Amino acid sequence: MSNTLSKYLNILTYVMIGLTAVFVIMFYLGGEIPNQAHTTPVYTDLLINWAKVLFFASAALAILFPIIQIVVNPKGALKGLMGLVVLGLVILVSYSMSDATLLNLPGYTGTDNNPASLQFADTVLYTMYILGIGTVASIVVTEIIRRLR
Repeated sequence: MSNTLSKYLNILTYVMIGLTAVFVIMFYLGGEIPNQAHTTPVYTDLLINWAKVLFFASAALAILFPIIQIVVNPKGALKGLMGLVVLGLVILVSYSMSDATLLNLPGYTGTDNNPASLQFADTVLYTMYILGIGTVASIVVTEIIRRLR
């Protein structure tokens, strides 16, 4: 990877981490929506939508980069496919950890409290947790290795 591209990707990483930190601070310190049955932070939707953007971007890039690797370097296709296999394993582990038990929600009459929706939501959440922790860990390890060289 060229130094220019690497520099831009590092800047993009720090911008995304900064935006995430700002959204989390807004979520916790932004106040609450009045007249709600439960405590509801004002910026809940913003944080959830940002998490969706990060999830879909990381999933798309995890699929896109191995495909580009296969086209550019067919002999190294096995290494490129390993990214897809790891992503599949993360989703499989997340699915196996998910729970489809119906929630006891007094007063809720909607249709989203069904086993399929609950298991999908759990799978997405666990996948996001695993990918997020892996991302932060890889950034920390990369920076430590870079400092030691």
